[in-house]
Amino acid sequence: MAKKKEAVSFIDVLNDLRARELGVIMQYMRQHYVATGPEGMLLAGVFKSVAITEMKHAESLAERIEFLGGTPTTKPAVFSTDFDGVKEMAKADYSSEADAVMRYKAAIKVATGHEDVTTRKLLEDILGDEEDHLKTFSDMLGGDIMGGEMLDSKLSK
Repeated sequence: MAKKKEAVSFIDVLNDLRARELGVIMQYMRQHYVATGPEGMLLAGVFKSVAITEMKHAESLAERIEFLGGTPTTKPAVFSTDFDGVKEMAKADYSSEADAVMRYKAAIKVATGHEDVTTRKLLEDILGDEEDHLKTFSDMLGGDIMGGEMLDSKLSK
């Protein structure tokens, strides 16, 4: 009986990650088509590329959740839509990616505790992408990441 409850909470962790991925897909795709001006034209493709990578993450998580006997969420996490320029977009995206890095690190610990090597490997692979995205948005900001706070302060502890 306790094993079933543990499995459900593990699936909840994975679904939380999936909901976050679904939210940032919409955030980044919106940025890709609303970015304006010379900077926007140069960076629109970056937003689109990152969104496509996040789509692959959402798909992989859904497949793993199904395999583990769960139901993948279709509800995205809350995402940002109002920005005053590309710099604000990049700051919001940096925050989203910093939050994702923390979440994936925590989820890897959960997978390790469940002795689920396959899920751990999947999460580690996604973590690598999220760290790349963090660097991408940091580079967009010229390394000026002030204002790029983590979305969930509990995860930074």
